[in-house]
Order: sequence, then C-alpha cells, then structure tokens
Amino acid sequence: MTSLRRAWHTFRYGELMRRLEEWRYGWRWRYALEKLHERRAGAETMHDVSLAELGIEAKERIWYVPSEWMGLRRAIRSLHVTREDVFVDFGSGKGRALLIAAQFPFRRVIGVELAEQLTDLARRNLESARRRRCGEVELVTGDALAYEIPDDVTVAYLFCPFIGDVFHGVFERLLESFDRLPRPLRVVYNYPYEHRYLLSTGRVQVVDVHPDRWPPRSLTGPDVIVTYRVVPPGAAPEPVRSLGLRRAPVWLGPHEPGFRLGPR
Repeated sequence: MTSLRRAWHTFRYGELMRRLEEWRYGWRWRYALEKLHERRAGAETMHDVSLAELGIEAKERIWYVPSEWMGLRRAIRSLHVTREDVFVDFGSGKGRALLIAAQFPFRRVIGVELAEQLTDLARRNLESARRRRCGEVELVTGDALAYEIPDDVTVAYLFCPFIGDVFHGVFERLLESFDRLPRPLRVVYNYPYEHRYLLSTGRVQVVDVHPDRWPPRSLTGPDVIVTYRVVPPGAAPEPVRSLGLRRAPVWLGPHEPGFRLGPR
C-alpha cells in the first residue's frame, strides 16, 4: 500500500511539473510571437495600461489590455469580411485590434477610446502600420456611452472594456442602430464577461467561439472570443454550424466559466 501511495504521489508531482513546463514554454512562445507580430506591424501595442495611470477615474471601465494577434485574427477571418463591412472597436486603446482589423477588407475601421493618450498612441501605430487592406480608419476619443453608432457598422468588437451599466448602455445603443437599419450585425466579444446579460436580452444568438490566444486554452474557460449575431425580437434560433460551438456548446446557454477582473 505504501508503494502504491508513493507511486501515486510521484505521478502527481510529475504531472504537475509537466504542466508547469508547458505553461512556462507556452508563455515564452506567446511573448515571442507577440513581439514578432509587433515588429511585422511596425507598432508598439504591448503592455497593460490602467485608466488610473492616465488620471481617469471611470466606474465600470476596465484597463487597457491588448488583444492577442492570432486569436483575434482567427475570429475576424471566420466572419468572411467584405468591402460592405464596417468594424468598430469599443475601447480601442493603443490600436492593436484596429491594426488586426485593418488587415482585412473592411470598408471602414473605427476605434472609440475614452483616453486621449491611448488614442494618440493608436494613431501613431496606425500611421506606421506596414500592412493594411481596409479603406478608411477613424479614431474617436470619447465616451462609448455618448458615441452615436453609425448605422452601417456590421462588426462590433469588445475586449471587455467595460461592464455593468456602461456595457448595457452601449449595447442598447447598438440595438437602436440595428433597429433603425436592420442589417447583418455581429458582436465579437473577447473575454465575454457580460455573456449572461447578452443572452438575457433575447436580441443575440451565439454563432461561434474561438480561443483568444495561442497556445489555446479550453473553449469552455473565460479566455475565449464569442461571436454573437444581433437579431430582431423573437427571432428563431438557427442551427449550430461552428466547429467551436460543437466543441463547447455550453456557450449557447448562460455559461459562467469563472470570470475575474484582474490581470489575465
């Protein structure tokens, strides 16, 4: 019995060390890839920034954390972007998501950011960008709650820039735009903290889920990008076609994977 117990503890220790090694090298790969993408884009968008550092006290607003290049690019690619599409990033920060979106044939790419300092950094990054396929790029400094959402926006991206009443207010403005001019409108939500709220409105349907990084983590965890389609009230659900949703159907319901608002 003692031998079996010793063997079991040895196995558990070995498994723990293996996972730690995978995490350590996975983190190093991620950092190296991030630096490579930064260099290729001719930009500097790494490193988190809190609004408090910029002298901005904003309730229910989350600090700037850059989207990961590979995860977001994969999520946007699955949208099959055309020249009729318009992309808006709420909480655009230093502009990384805008740089990624600009590599697709959007007619227009818009960034809405509360902090003027971050908008200035985004502008410099976009001016030095080496790869761009989109048409116009527009940067807006201001409160997302006060932003008049253009009625030609077809893709709204959020990397958990705000929560609670602020998120609800921005989503209501998005619905107002959709109701004024019904059109294909997708919400691409990275770290979908308000997933339950979105489903509770009855105005969205989950159509896809992607890992937000490489190496990828579980599709049932919080580090994912969920894509929703905005629909009219009472719209019938459509069949699941996404491979990601077939692997993680929990996102079709009010899934709670253990979100936390801290360094991710």
